[in-house]
Amino acid sequence: MDSRTIAATPGLRAGRLLGALPDAITGAACLLVWMSPFALGQGAVKTVVLMMLMEFLLVHGAGFFTVVAFMDDVSPVKRILGMLGLLAFYAMFIAVFAWMFHAWWPLWVFAWLVVGKAVWIFISPLDRGEEMNRQIGAWAFSVAAYLAAVFAGVFLPLPELGITADIVPALGLPSGGGEWLERPHTAVAGMAFYYLAVAAFKFWRGGKA
Repeated sequence: MDSRTIAATPGLRAGRLLGALPDAITGAACLLVWMSPFALGQGAVKTVVLMMLMEFLLVHGAGFFTVVAFMDDVSPVKRILGMLGLLAFYAMFIAVFAWMFHAWWPLWVFAWLVVGKAVWIFISPLDRGEEMNRQIGAWAFSVAAYLAAVFAGVFLPLPELGITADIVPALGLPSGGGEWLERPHTAVAGMAFYYLAVAAFKFWRGGKA
């Protein structure tokens, strides 16, 4: 069965769709918040800004987790200990975010983002060699997409849509300067682009090529 036949099977299409669905939902939610900042609650914009910070950690950490997971010359116990160490390291940053926002909900946001990445792996697993290549490819794409989202917010004249300057004080963002805090529509637009792009990539690369 060639790749075109495989790609046409309903089971594979369903697996790809389910694998990409969490990111598609997140991207659509960001798009909705960009157009109507209070549609998903008073703190929706603040949540998306925090997601942009958390996604940086996930993108940063994904490469390390992939390397550790596929170190065949290292014992399983050492691999597990290595990944637990990485989790503890990144958990410190999540704790700081929770402190900055004076709430525990950042932990739930982080859990949702992690689930979105895990679903794609487990819904349509490949053999070890193909899985390693897929994970490395996904990490490289997420890095490129994230950087594109950040730079687009900084350099492109993105429309404010519903997140106009006059409502920024009512969004409950942490005090302090910074592009994402002063012009939060750039973060929300960037995240909408990022997650929809990642969803498209996961659908395309969700199963065997």
